[in-house]
Amino acid sequence: MTYETPVYFSIEEVYRYIANMNREVIGRLEGENKPKLSDGTLINDRKDHYFDISCTFVPPSTANATKATVGSFNGEFNRFVSRLETKLSDKRLRFLLQTTKADGSYFKTDDFEHIMKQFIGYLNQANVTIVDLSGIPFEVLSITVILVSRLIFDFCFHYSKLRQGQEVLNDVPVMIVCEEAHNYIPQRDDAAYRSSRKSLERIAKEGRKYGLSLMVVSQRPSEVSETIFAQCNNFLALRLTNDTDQNYVKRLFPDNSNGITNILPNLAPGECVVVGDAVLLPAVVQMSLPNPEPQPRSVCFHKEWQEPWRKFTFGDVIARWRRE
Repeated sequence: MTYETPVYFSIEEVYRYIANMNREVIGRLEGENKPKLSDGTLINDRKDHYFDISCTFVPPSTANATKATVGSFNGEFNRFVSRLETKLSDKRLRFLLQTTKADGSYFKTDDFEHIMKQFIGYLNQANVTIVDLSGIPFEVLSITVILVSRLIFDFCFHYSKLRQGQEVLNDVPVMIVCEEAHNYIPQRDDAAYRSSRKSLERIAKEGRKYGLSLMVVSQRPSEVSETIFAQCNNFLALRLTNDTDQNYVKRLFPDNSNGITNILPNLAPGECVVVGDAVLLPAVVQMSLPNPEPQPRSVCFHKEWQEPWRKFTFGDVIARWRRE
């Protein structure tokens, strides 16, 4: 059995093809009966033209000398083309629709290996790869999470299968850390996050077989998918003051650790309750502070409100806003 090499198209190429089909005009003179451009060129094969350029067709006509009629899809994609144009022109979505390399050139299908090396950390031999989702528009956050998680899962799956074929175990363990997890794998069944939740739930349930583990971090554990928590082997709970979150965490912990969870609202900074396979018994531990410590991100409101009005350039803020 032979397999044909799959052909991939960029979003711009797909847009041009659909837009051309939406404007297509067929020449009806004798011997034509094909899409006809404004310069009289007849299109024998649409895929040779429609993906590459935006075509200009002859106007429809009923005259015998210039007879031409609209194509079967002419005008059928007006709304779709308009919406696609809006997305392509949205600067906030360039990271997804117009991805570029460090040298400014666009990524192509042949660069897939480069992308996977970047995600797994083999591009620059880095143990940690940070994917910053903080500035991603709400409407594509779930899509971005799906793409990243599926790429990593599929890589680990196929690498494990290759190693099994060699009768050896997977030797490239990978961990996905989901910071602020309640933002994209919520407990509630929102349609906007249904796909991203399903993708990460699959990793939680099947990933360990392929060397892929998942760490879920959230300040609101009661809002995170319970299916994912049910697959966790270890729990680290820091100070929790919300009754709903406290009760939710207590239900996740084993029955023999109910007593120790009562101190959740009284934990000091850096202290946490550890339960799971990593410790012999449930325990309260003091975690070491990172060195160097991260810079504080919170504004000191009480101090700043007592200071005089500060001068800053609004133009710089607006310029960066528009650029992003």
